[in-house]
Amino acid sequence: MRLPRFAVIRRALSYTIKSIESMQVEHTENYQSAIKALNGLQTNAQYIKNAANKPNIASKVQEVAKFLKRSGVSLEQLDKLSVIHVTGTNGKGTTCAYCESILRNHGYKTGFFSSPHLLDVRERIRIDGKPISKSMFAKYFWKIYPLLDKQKVDSSDMPLYFRFLAVLAFHVFLEHEVDVAIIEVGIGGEYDCTNIIRNTAVVGITPLDMDHTSLLGNSLESIAWNKSGIMKEGCLAFSTKQPPNVLQVFQDRSLERKCSFKIVEENSYLENNSYMPPHVRRTNASLALALTEAFMSREKSKKKKFSLELAKQSIEETRWPGRYEIKHFKGFRFYLDGAHTFDSICVCRDWFDSHTSIRNVKKCLIFNITGERDPEMFFKELGKCEFDAVIFIPNVGGENDRSDTADFKLPEDKQLQRCEAYRLKWLTLEELFEKRSETVCVKPSFSKAVEFLEISYNDCDILVTGSIHLIGAALSVLDPTLNGALNE
Repeated sequence: MRLPRFAVIRRALSYTIKSIESMQVEHTENYQSAIKALNGLQTNAQYIKNAANKPNIASKVQEVAKFLKRSGVSLEQLDKLSVIHVTGTNGKGTTCAYCESILRNHGYKTGFFSSPHLLDVRERIRIDGKPISKSMFAKYFWKIYPLLDKQKVDSSDMPLYFRFLAVLAFHVFLEHEVDVAIIEVGIGGEYDCTNIIRNTAVVGITPLDMDHTSLLGNSLESIAWNKSGIMKEGCLAFSTKQPPNVLQVFQDRSLERKCSFKIVEENSYLENNSYMPPHVRRTNASLALALTEAFMSREKSKKKKFSLELAKQSIEETRWPGRYEIKHFKGFRFYLDGAHTFDSICVCRDWFDSHTSIRNVKKCLIFNITGERDPEMFFKELGKCEFDAVIFIPNVGGENDRSDTADFKLPEDKQLQRCEAYRLKWLTLEELFEKRSETVCVKPSFSKAVEFLEISYNDCDILVTGSIHLIGAALSVLDPTLNGALNE
């Protein structure tokens, strides 16, 4: 029996829809299985913890070269990438985001590798400013992971989490033939896995601070030596203003590496912005302007002319989530910043105070830190804000946290133990503060902290800081798509 024409069409459409739905499920499953496999790799934090027992850290860059070759890419192929390489302690992610926006708006096809991510690992690898899709991530993951797994000589012969993602990013950028890859260093520079790059056009160094001292040393000079290790022969290197002892290290390293070195002057016309402290924005944006103008001067074959007005407009349009960000949620104002060093905590405290000091509302702190950082000096600064409530939480958003943000380094019960220790430390320091907090407590997640505030306070300004991972947990509740950036 012959079906009517419209019945045939309906059946065809039904098959098409089912096929599309099947493909979507397959892509999701491939992505989720990729995340599960990725999470099984040792993380950077575990590497930091064990670094003291591994004296030959210089071999780590060569190790990445090994994995890159096993995945099918040679160093000669990697040399085809034109790279802006950025290191530093504070502001390197924002600086990279400015660079990406400026060059994209000038007509360049951009790749951008950054870390860490807030909600979704795809945030780390971007093409033309957008995180790669789940299907693209899964495609490259399952192209690379089996190759490396098949060639390993023992169970530990696989790259760490961050190194694997760097290898994956290089594959994506090469196959998509980006005009420029903006690469943010993970930790340090000299021995960071991103330093496998040999064809570096332009190098940028943001303000330094004491951080990752178990790897980089206990002095600014030692940290400066590690950071400046990304300088390459013939590249153009730039730094923000730094202490004299740091600049001397940079000067010496630039001579050693046979490259030019310049200190970037801050541009006063980059001050106006409603969400970021003016001097922070001015520092990051001025460096980004210098890096992008220098890159374009070297890429004369592209026949693109640097436009200061277009660059300024690009900076105005750039939003880098979780850094000096204000979110409104359930009648509260949340002030989010991933500050995790002493200098950045001081800036964050001043930023919060500048927005809230004239408001007659309660103030609350939601806090956590990661690694082996001592919270005491942070607490002494944050205590100046005279918080009515202080809540310590693990880096957990709610009951349905993403697998991308699962913490395999420190389980939730261990994080809660640390939070209790932080609570006790805060209480011992309160006699130094002008005002004692009404409440100092521990909650198991960001959602539970918000529930507590809803019951206890009608109106409140809430500072969330101490860790970019904590900011990710908060944003999983406040903005689970990062303003649509994670929608495919």
